[in-house]
Amino acid sequence: VAVDEAHCISQWGHDFRSSYRKISNFINLLKRRPIVTAFTATASEEVREDIIKLLKLKNPKIFVTGFNRENLTINIVKGGSKKDYLNSYLDNNKDVSGIIYAATRKEVDHLCESLSAKGFNVTSYHAGLSENIRKENQENFIYDRKSIMVATNAFGMGIDKPNIRYVIHYNMPRNIESYYQEIGRAGRDGERSECILLFAPQDVQVQKYLIENSIENPERKNGQYKKLQQMIDFVYSNDCYRKYILEYFGEEYDKNCNDCSNCLSEGEVVDKTIEAQKVLSCIYRMKNKYGSGMLIDVLRG
Repeated sequence: VAVDEAHCISQWGHDFRSSYRKISNFINLLKRRPIVTAFTATASEEVREDIIKLLKLKNPKIFVTGFNRENLTINIVKGGSKKDYLNSYLDNNKDVSGIIYAATRKEVDHLCESLSAKGFNVTSYHAGLSENIRKENQENFIYDRKSIMVATNAFGMGIDKPNIRYVIHYNMPRNIESYYQEIGRAGRDGERSECILLFAPQDVQVQKYLIENSIENPERKNGQYKKLQQMIDFVYSNDCYRKYILEYFGEEYDKNCNDCSNCLSEGEVVDKTIEAQKVLSCIYRMKNKYGSGMLIDVLRG
């Protein structure tokens, strides 16, 4: 018995599916216990332990092949117009295949319509489309009839298209596992590929809203908020992005990749502690829930 996407069995995994909890019962119904194997591309230490426990694996051998994909360049863009950046990037990469991930179905539909109107060869995928349309759109992308796929995180499991040259996240994903799994669909042929995350602060609010409305179990909800915070820390980190991801998955990486937007940045790190203290002091003294505009006006006198 082979269990694929085995992280789905753990409520700490990024794509928990309760039906996976029934697999061990199914195995127990078999007259002779077969060899049981479990596979996933994205499991932290905690999730690996859950996979062993919940699938009731017996003295399993564990193989971790490593998380480092050296042909992927990680680029996080903060600030500026997402739309302008996307249009400019796609104009410069018309001849190659890529995926654009968005957080909601509405955003996917909106992006697909606007890109199509600009003449890009684009299709879409999300759970709100009928099964036939999803299948047709997926095949059009896989067989290069469409070069751009705009999708929610519903798209991608089992997709092994070798020539995806870029993965763009139009919104920040909910957690590092999802992000890593989604960028991992680029460059399967080993050729250089680019992973771009377009970040805006409101992405955080969208993800909080989705967590609040899609998860009932309070323990799992808190776990997802914790993972969201790790994703936010990743975006705001000044260190090498590759190093951050590899260390998150428990892999040692004692150098900088010199191939991500942080390593290649020519900006300097400035200590803003005093300014931050002034802002927090102002919030405390105003004793009311004012917006950032009012705070700025008070601070500037």
